[in-house]
Amino acid sequence: MGLTETSKYMSLILRHKPEAIGISLDEHGWARVDELIVGIAKTHEFNMDILEEIVRTDNKQRYSFNEDKTLIRANQGHSIPVDVELKKMSPPKYLYHGTGKKFRESIDEQGLISQSRLYVHLSADIETAIKVGSRHGKPIVYRVWSGRMQKDGYEFYKSVNGVWLTKEVPTKYIKREIFDDKELKLIVNEITDILRKIDLDDESLEDTSRADVIFELSKKYSWESLQQGLFNILLDDNRTEDDYYQMALVFWCALLENETRKKNGQIKLKFKKKTIIALLCYRLRESEQAENLIWGITCDLYHLDYCNSEYEPMKDEKIISKLEQYGITLK
Repeated sequence: MGLTETSKYMSLILRHKPEAIGISLDEHGWARVDELIVGIAKTHEFNMDILEEIVRTDNKQRYSFNEDKTLIRANQGHSIPVDVELKKMSPPKYLYHGTGKKFRESIDEQGLISQSRLYVHLSADIETAIKVGSRHGKPIVYRVWSGRMQKDGYEFYKSVNGVWLTKEVPTKYIKREIFDDKELKLIVNEITDILRKIDLDDESLEDTSRADVIFELSKKYSWESLQQGLFNILLDDNRTEDDYYQMALVFWCALLENETRKKNGQIKLKFKKKTIIALLCYRLRESEQAENLIWGITCDLYHLDYCNSEYEPMKDEKIISKLEQYGITLK
């Protein structure tokens, strides 16, 4: 049996079933190294050299020795009640949870729960979360408002191998990230259908009729996903000026929603400010109709004085740089 299979077996013992080889863990999850070697060696080729190699080469740093290497434990992931002496820490504003697409429905309904483990495991970045999710099939990733959770009284811990842990994450603190091209195409297609099906020539419809319907898609997909769909349309050279204007109205609807959320003490929507301002200013730079709307969005996002600010987005090096990232060069 190879090193990987042996490591998985050792993980089973140190996290879940020490009794499988007739050993026990102390209250802090430590097992005696000599007992572990004897127990595993009954069914696998195993000795101290192999054990040290597993600990040293494990790319997730699952295990730790004590100072004299007489004890070993798993750093986290236990389903049995142990205290691995995790340090309580203040998390970053956002953390991420990667899992399989098959678990999406239950997570959307219940939030993130620890299941058989003692804690919910969270990653510091989306790339790591995608890798974690890939172990469960087609991956999906949830963004966790960890900073807000801590303010609301939830505790966070960080294991020695960099995994963030907490007891649970209710649904109000999570939003699903989008990195699936197929889903993004669905969003763009739905936006396109709305733009074409609702006729604004009908005087009974308000100016924001289409934008309101488009914004409602954030409940179906997530605001982060919808925002990316809006960007895709703004980056499409084949769209009409009216299409671009409707995207601006959707962002305005989102900003109004944030005012409501602020009053109700809810988590506010997060905006990719420079991208929004850069693409709207570029696409609608010659539209007199859009001038006040875009300036209002810019002032709201950047907290500027609507009447007195002299800020000029298209002269801002950061905005120009953002456009260049999308292959747009101002003449």
